[in-house]
Amino acid sequence: MEFLLLWWDNLDDAMCAARHLAPKILGILLAFALFALTGFALVLAPQATLAAIGLMLSASLYDYWRRRKAALANDD
Repeated sequence: MEFLLLWWDNLDDAMCAARHLAPKILGILLAFALFALTGFALVLAPQATLAAIGLMLSASLYDYWRRRKAALANDD
């Protein structure tokens, strides 16, 4: 009986650890999936993929520039 209680306790600890680490595990799986999808898209349609990547990078640079300008305006 004690063996079953120890087994159940270990199983419960493993379930809690998995629940705690699930967002990190899903995040790394999503990052790998996006990386593979980008490579696949670059092989199938390089022009459209590069245009989409350029659009995302320019949008992030524009957002950075906008936040930087707002931060400098608040400092004055």
